[in-house]
Amino acid sequence: MNLGRRNKPQIEGGMSSMTDLIFLMLIFFIIMSTMAKNTLPVDLPSGKKTSTSQTDAVVEVGIDADNQYFLDNAKSKYYTFEELVPVLEAKIAEQPNKNLKISGDKNASYETIFNIIAVSKQKGWKPVLSYTN
Repeated sequence: MNLGRRNKPQIEGGMSSMTDLIFLMLIFFIIMSTMAKNTLPVDLPSGKKTSTSQTDAVVEVGIDADNQYFLDNAKSKYYTFEELVPVLEAKIAEQPNKNLKISGDKNASYETIFNIIAVSKQKGWKPVLSYTN
């Protein structure tokens, strides 16, 4: 006679309620994550509309895929770096508040683009970078 075996508790089941809770928590966190703001609490400065004379005050230096410099989308005349700097100085001297827009081809080398950035920082010009395909 083995009477001790009948009184042992059974250890099985009970996981279905645990999985229900986990799925409910998963749904809760998914819904809450879509409702959460993805911004930092930063006070941004308000801007004002610029006049057309300020937006037109741009000298554009382009650098094509062959690392050649040109001015104001005029690809008919290319400059070397040594020729380009005096021409830029003359153009920016006409209106000192002009921005220098540097448009580099995505295949242009970093060195040619960096040369223009270095000169603009040295001369105190305001460079604006963009790239073309």
